[in-house]
Amino acid sequence: MSTSYNSYNRGRWIKWGVFALVALILVIGSYSSYNGLAVADQEVQSQWSQVENVMQRRADLINNDVAVVKGYVKHEEKVFGDIAASRTALYGSTDIDSKLAADEKLAASARGMLVLAENYPDLKASEQFTNLQTDIAGSENRVAVARKNFIDSVQAYNTKVIRFPGNIFARFMGYETRDYFKASPEAQEAPKVDFGS
Repeated sequence: MSTSYNSYNRGRWIKWGVFALVALILVIGSYSSYNGLAVADQEVQSQWSQVENVMQRRADLINNDVAVVKGYVKHEEKVFGDIAASRTALYGSTDIDSKLAADEKLAASARGMLVLAENYPDLKASEQFTNLQTDIAGSENRVAVARKNFIDSVQAYNTKVIRFPGNIFARFMGYETRDYFKASPEAQEAPKVDFGS
């Protein structure tokens, strides 16, 4: 009689032990998934902040350089007005899409500054204009690198959100996939180079 009682007790403890082990695995898995998602989410936010940082740097840099070049080309106010309007829109934007649209307008306006050199041969030789060209090229490279890092961090985050078992915890905790950076529709067309005739 005591043997059956002990084996009954042992069987009961084994069942509770298995249950406790499964619960422990679920708790550790939940903790790990949540922390992984939280870290990936912060990385996406950090990389987007860096994209905004380099866009801001470009806006400030181009604005300062434009002020110098403006003295050389006083009657090309449209280009300077476009740059000022784009910069204002960039500062006033709050969501990602409007910031990207404003940044694209600023970049296009800055490229318009470079076109002015064709009309003003003395401007090409100016040290300030050479600095502007260098600053624009450097800023474009920085923005491209920041965008690439943002895309990479979104990819890592989205992978955590959609991969099993993280997708279960992500859905339960309210994490959703993020949108990748999207180029403007104009970027799909090949640029046209015109050397004049």
